[in-house]
Amino acid sequence: MSSESIWFVICLVLVIAFFLDRERRSRVRIHETLHILEEIIAGNENRRIHVGDKELMAPLVFKINQLVDSYQNDKINALRIETARKQLLTNLSHDVRTPLTSVLGYLDAICDGTAGEEADEYLQIAKNKAYTLKEYIDELFMMAQLDADEMELVFEPIDLLELLRSELIGWLPRLQKENVRLEVEIPDDEYFVMGDQLALIRILGNLLQNALRYGGRHGDIGVSAWTGVNDVYFEVWDQGPGLSREEISRVFERLYKGDSSRTTKGHGLGLAIAKELVQRMNGTISMESTPYKKTCVRISLPKSKKK
Repeated sequence: MSSESIWFVICLVLVIAFFLDRERRSRVRIHETLHILEEIIAGNENRRIHVGDKELMAPLVFKINQLVDSYQNDKINALRIETARKQLLTNLSHDVRTPLTSVLGYLDAICDGTAGEEADEYLQIAKNKAYTLKEYIDELFMMAQLDADEMELVFEPIDLLELLRSELIGWLPRLQKENVRLEVEIPDDEYFVMGDQLALIRILGNLLQNALRYGGRHGDIGVSAWTGVNDVYFEVWDQGPGLSREEISRVFERLYKGDSSRTTKGHGLGLAIAKELVQRMNGTISMESTPYKKTCVRISLPKSKKK
C-alpha cells in the first residue's frame, strides 16, 4: 500500500471518527435536553436548557426556553389573578355588608321609633353611608369594565388646563363645606393632550377624592399643571400623613390597603382605576410623599396638536 493510500485511510478514519463523536455528542445533548424538559413538565419550572450560541440546536433550545418562560409568566399571572379574586370577595364581604348593615340599623331605629329626637341625625348618617356604598359599587363596576375591556375611550385633542379649571370650579362648594382650602397653580394657557374627556375627569376626581379623604383635615390640598418638551403634567397634592416607600410601591395596586393611617379609609380602587385610565392614554402616573408636608400624585400625558 502506498503512502498516499495510507494517508487517505487515516484521513477517512479521522473524518468518520469526527462525525461519530459529533453524533454521540448530539445524542448526549438531546438526552440531556429531554431530561431537563421532563423536569420542567414535572414542575421544576426554574430549569432551563443551556447550549452554546454556535451549536446546531441553539435556535430550537432558545424557542423552548422562551415557551417555558411564557408558561411560567402565565402561571404567575393566573395565580395573581386568583389571589386578587379571593381578595375581592373578602373585601366585598366586608366593604359592602358592613355599611349596608349599618344603614339598615339606622333605618330600623327610625322606623320603629327608637331613634327619638335623633331621627333626623340617623337619617343623615344612613344617607351618607348609602352614598359611600354607591361610590364603592361604582368603582367596582368601572374596574370590571376595564378588566373586560368594555370601556371604550374616545380619543380627541383636549385642552387639559381648561378641563382642570372647569372641573375644579365644580369642586369648590364641597371644599368650602368641608373647610378645605384649595391651592391652584394652572397657567393661563392652552396645553392639548390626546385623551378621553370622561376618563380625564374621572382621574382628576379620584385624585381629588383621595387628597380630600386623607389630607383635607391636615391642611391644604392643591392642583398644579405645567408643560415639558413632549408631555403635559399635572399633580394633585395634600398635606396628610403620607405613605412609606413600601406603600408607595404598591399604592396603585387594586384593592391594596396599607397599614398606615392614610390607607385605612378607602377601598383600594380609586388610584388603581386612575392608573389604568392614564396608561390607556399612553401616560404615566407616580406618587411622592413627605408626611404632613406634601404627598402628590403626578400625571404626565403626551402633548397633542389643537383640533
